[in-house]
Amino acid sequence: MDFLSLNELSERQVNEIFSLATKIKLIDNINVLNGKNFVLFFPESSIRTRITFEKGIKDLGGESVLFPPESLDKREELEDVIKYISNWAEGVIIRHSDFSKVQELSRHSSVPIINAMTSENHPCEILSDLYSISEKKGNYKDLVYTFVGPKSNISRS
Repeated sequence: MDFLSLNELSERQVNEIFSLATKIKLIDNINVLNGKNFVLFFPESSIRTRITFEKGIKDLGGESVLFPPESLDKREELEDVIKYISNWAEGVIIRHSDFSKVQELSRHSSVPIINAMTSENHPCEILSDLYSISEKKGNYKDLVYTFVGPKSNISRS
């Protein structure tokens, strides 16, 4: 399953993700990604998001290969790129300014694509924030939220 936008997840799917996250937190040495490889496209300037994905994959027993997002801006067709990657990886995590590139890769991929941030949205950030709130406040859906800040990928998420 791809994760490009929060709008693509049903309430049931969000609850399942939160339940799985809680289970993983409670079990030591859970190697659910053992033997699985992930390709990451992250800019050098990305620190927190990149570390959390790389560490999470490693802690769950997987491996990751890092490329700069500019690798996706070359003349080679994205359809060809993702088909090659799909031969060697079980998932792709992308932080790229152009949401349409992430969507294009998703259309042609046989492995899950995760949007780690675009100029359009930042679904992983919002989902992880909601999970943290749900741990502290219980039913996060009953709360009223106010966003203060510029119109950005966070506010659009």
